[in-house]
Amino acid sequence: MEERLLEMAAKRGVDFADVRLEETRRLSLEMKDGKLKKAIPGSERGISVRVLVDGGWGFYSTNRFDNGEVEAGLDKAVRMARASAGARTEKAELAEIDAPHATAIWTPEKPPEKRTLEEKSDLLSDMYGAVKDLPELVSVTTAYGETTVRHRYLSTEGADLSTGLTRILAQTHFIAKNEHGITSGRARIGGTGGFEHFDREHPADKAVETARVTITQLSAKSAPGGKMTVIADPDLTGVFTHEAVGHASEADLVLAGDSCLEGMLGKQVANEIVTVVDDSTLPGGYGSFAFDDNGIPGQRKVLIESGIQKDFMSDRYTAKRLGLVPNGAARAESYAHRPLVRMSNTFIEGGDHSFEELFEGVKTGVYAKGTRGGQVDTAKGGFQFSAQEAYLIENGEITRPLRDVSVSGTILTTLKNIDALGNDWALGDPGICGKGQMVPVGDGGPTTRIRDAIVGGSS
Repeated sequence: MEERLLEMAAKRGVDFADVRLEETRRLSLEMKDGKLKKAIPGSERGISVRVLVDGGWGFYSTNRFDNGEVEAGLDKAVRMARASAGARTEKAELAEIDAPHATAIWTPEKPPEKRTLEEKSDLLSDMYGAVKDLPELVSVTTAYGETTVRHRYLSTEGADLSTGLTRILAQTHFIAKNEHGITSGRARIGGTGGFEHFDREHPADKAVETARVTITQLSAKSAPGGKMTVIADPDLTGVFTHEAVGHASEADLVLAGDSCLEGMLGKQVANEIVTVVDDSTLPGGYGSFAFDDNGIPGQRKVLIESGIQKDFMSDRYTAKRLGLVPNGAARAESYAHRPLVRMSNTFIEGGDHSFEELFEGVKTGVYAKGTRGGQVDTAKGGFQFSAQEAYLIENGEITRPLRDVSVSGTILTTLKNIDALGNDWALGDPGICGKGQMVPVGDGGPTTRIRDAIVGGSS
């Protein structure tokens, strides 16, 4: 079907067309307080075609493989492209690339399909069983998910790609309550691959650690407010890197005037110790892939190098507009979505400071770990994140837990105020990024020291 659809597109005189065929198999389990509530298997097969005509785009997708319906859908996409071309003030053009022919099927070391449903359910039971006797926990939700995707990509330029991968995820969410109040916590383990991720850190162990942190937060005091040194763990460092730096480095936001990094290529935007990378080839990364949805190989993209903005993440269209080389950042949620410029695994590279050295000389500060969410204005550069876990630093020592801690600032100022990076680089918890479409991503970095960050709280 995919070859025929591409042939039909070429016969309609389009300037460019590509076809994506996708087959997905997934399983989702959820347990609430030790009782299995959901066990949802699923599969889907669909196809899409994207056409460029006279500088305008058209798109069509379907999960029905009737020849007549697919041909009618293609005609609709061509009409859409012609209408778009007439309405555009600037015609869409694509940066040139080599048309690849490749097969890249990533097979997990321990494929989840070789485990029984009972084994997967037992994983959730183990997570619950490890924490069920903690009296402060009033609700424990555990969940498991696996997704295996196979892609075929073809283009009128001659590209022909077959790719496949599996992603796996175990997660837990707690609500804890005592006489001091109520709070919540969550944690995730997973990545691209299979059950080998759970060999490196068992989800039950992660559940115990997360429960301990959640309960500790119940008796924590409010943070002092004001400007002070913040030391962020790899998880919070990764969230800042993804949300604040990564999105501002997406070429479509730069072109739309929605990035504080517009016009900053070749200029210093961070302390010289800071290097920011987006790497879709990272082994096991939740956002890793072999080829993007433009047929470009996944690659390591150095966005900021030694404090200098070196590149933006781009697809073929945005790269052409900005005079860049497209670097494999086109991703679509599924066959039913058009590719957009997206991140994969985004992080700050590690430094050479030990954990203890990062705290030396900090008279008053906050050690912040993980995140409960936040907000970013990529155009103006402002951000605010709430830490999942935090502690007061006094005279270089971690003294007592804090609650309701937020960290805010501006992206460029914060990047320049990073004055030390730990030697403990790690990926944070796997996540899902929403930018009109939901795609799996990873982020991380080292423990990071930031001077003059704005901490929200009350004395």
